[in-house]
Amino acid sequence: MRLFRSLFIVGLVPLLSGRASGGESVPTFNKDVAPILFNNCSNCHRPNEVGPFPLLTYEDARKRSKLIAEITGKKIMPPWKPSVGHDVFKDARTLTDEQIGVFKAWVEAGSPEGEAKDLPPQPKFPEGWHAGEPDMILKVGKPFTIPAEGPDIYVHFVLPLNFDKDKYVKAVQILPTNRKVAHHGVIILDGSGTARKLAQKHGGDHYPNFGGPGFLPRGFLPGYAPGQTTRLEKSDKVSITVAKGTDIVLQMHYHPIGKDVTDQPQIGLYFTDKKPERNINIVGMANNDVFIPAGAKDFKRTDSFTLPADFEVENIWGHMHMIGREMKVWAELPDGKKKDLLLISDWDFNWQDTYHYKKPFVLPKGTVVKAEWTWVNTADNPRNPNSPPKLITWGEGSTDEMSGLIIGGITVNPKDEGPMWIPVILHYLDIERKAVEATEKRKATQATK
Repeated sequence: MRLFRSLFIVGLVPLLSGRASGGESVPTFNKDVAPILFNNCSNCHRPNEVGPFPLLTYEDARKRSKLIAEITGKKIMPPWKPSVGHDVFKDARTLTDEQIGVFKAWVEAGSPEGEAKDLPPQPKFPEGWHAGEPDMILKVGKPFTIPAEGPDIYVHFVLPLNFDKDKYVKAVQILPTNRKVAHHGVIILDGSGTARKLAQKHGGDHYPNFGGPGFLPRGFLPGYAPGQTTRLEKSDKVSITVAKGTDIVLQMHYHPIGKDVTDQPQIGLYFTDKKPERNINIVGMANNDVFIPAGAKDFKRTDSFTLPADFEVENIWGHMHMIGREMKVWAELPDGKKKDLLLISDWDFNWQDTYHYKKPFVLPKGTVVKAEWTWVNTADNPRNPNSPPKLITWGEGSTDEMSGLIIGGITVNPKDEGPMWIPVILHYLDIERKAVEATEKRKATQATK
């Protein structure tokens, strides 16, 4: 018995001292796990945020240690969809293999807490208006109710600006009143008055629409995502012009949380009197010939666009609906070289994002930008809204499908800003024309059968 007691103590001492018997350090929460959670997870996993539970204390993590190790090991969390991103995009929500290994080793060691002196201070997150009181605050007229259960909700709030002259915006913040249900928000500029009419049809200041806003946007302002911090730009060069007569349309994505709740979001605008030296250009791409038969395992559509001028790329955004599986975007340069721009191999509609490159880069005039979208319309696709699967065509409803891509940046030569919009708009019209022609061709083919 005395020998057994001695062996037990000899085996226990290394664990208590934070080292394995082989000399390797045993991860503890305070020293190894907490820094990873605080830097990568706690911005969403904290009280009154979108994460379903907090990850701020040892007890928060200990009772979910196996779950944390499993979902980080499968790279389900943190939610970051680009297959290439850690060294390419800003604010990439990714963990290194070493960090993922820490979670696994911590669980295998019994999830020890460690010494109190090793615990870093809990992170502090900005509350309220991050950049101080805005110059203008727009508020949704009345609280919007998110039901306890059901599918995710997409609603467009129309907020007229009534500007009598152009304004120059240097910072924007969306401030939900209930961040537990606010998945993300997008600010769309409408210069046509269409959004007002859509809202009036639904009896108020908002209207539902699952896909796009229902009109061709005049532009966009920065949106909302959990954990995002608003910063005032030091330079007026990057301000955004909001033309007089423009309405703001706030598209909010809400996720039910098991009880009826409300949200009444606000938008804070920060202005500058200085007109921006440069204006943003975009490349818009899509293929609206979407006709996906039930059972299709690998339905693809493509689009391409030739740059009419040297273009400095700053960000990229892609779009599909529920049964999308993969999106690939690349550039074929005039010298024959290829540059990958975006690859999402496991598309998830609920985790769309605008991806900002760490280092903007120039694509020369004559570069052909290509995009490919892939859908899976089978029963094996867990995100398929139809059971059994059925034919899915293009549309803006939750059970329809679409494709989309926007690349944002500036022309290298300021003189190309205006002229570049012409081929972009013509390309958009060509997308519509091709879709109509494809639909008519299918109808003609079916009529002859």
